[in-house]
Amino acid sequence: MVSGVIAGFLLFSCGTLVLVWHRYGQKTAPLSSRLATVRGERPATARFRVALPGWVDGGLPPWLTERLAGYQLKLRLAGEGKTLARFLLDKLVSAVVLPLILAIPYLAVTHRAPSLLLGLALAAAGFFIPDLGLRQAVKRRRERVFLELPDALSMMALSLGAGQSLRQALELAARDCRGPLGADIAAALTLARRERTLDERQAMVRVANESGEPGFARFAELLATKESPYLDFLRANAAQARAEQNRLLEQAADRAYLAMHAPLAPLLTALVLLVSYGFLHLLSSSI
Repeated sequence: MVSGVIAGFLLFSCGTLVLVWHRYGQKTAPLSSRLATVRGERPATARFRVALPGWVDGGLPPWLTERLAGYQLKLRLAGEGKTLARFLLDKLVSAVVLPLILAIPYLAVTHRAPSLLLGLALAAAGFFIPDLGLRQAVKRRRERVFLELPDALSMMALSLGAGQSLRQALELAARDCRGPLGADIAAALTLARRERTLDERQAMVRVANESGEPGFARFAELLATKESPYLDFLRANAAQARAEQNRLLEQAADRAYLAMHAPLAPLLTALVLLVSYGFLHLLSSSI
């Protein structure tokens, strides 16, 4: 009995370590990204291809192709560099490992295998766990873009105030913003250099629409319709973005305060009912 428990615990630990390593293991960056890092440049990400990988094309039902295209889009928006094949492998590993993590200790303790229905339910739950992680990654990236936007606009306004051009201001923002917003601006400048029919403002509109952050997309569209000079425009948008950021942060703080005190509501309700019952009981006994 004891040896079975120890074996189950060891298998449980090994399965957990395999799952964590596979989910959060280091991924080797592409050669172009590594060379750009050595040269001190920001690697240009392939953000403008929406096509699925070659191994996906052909012979698949339309609903499955659409589903895979949705995964491809979310992976690109997450900005973690994970490929569609790696994500599907994560889903498969999660679907296999999660039932094993829970079933092996149960088998070691009870000497009886769990029901097939429970195993299938756990496999289905494990299959969709990477989807939740991907959704959270996209949400975190959009939040980072939103939080970085006021500082980037202020930096561009300072650059224009020092006599630099709009392109130089965008290059400064792309170089000094270390988060996803800087990567988006760098990708827009790369796109403008690669496609001669686009200027940096039109490229910003395309990249901002693909990023999915409404504030960034609204700024890029206004910038595309604005003519020089841009200094007052950038200052006004920086102030507006900072005010919007402060408003949303205050709302988030209020929601966190309510969520922190929400568990107290049932306790207070039970306390009020208990005191009321005691008072009514005392009043009825005294009459």
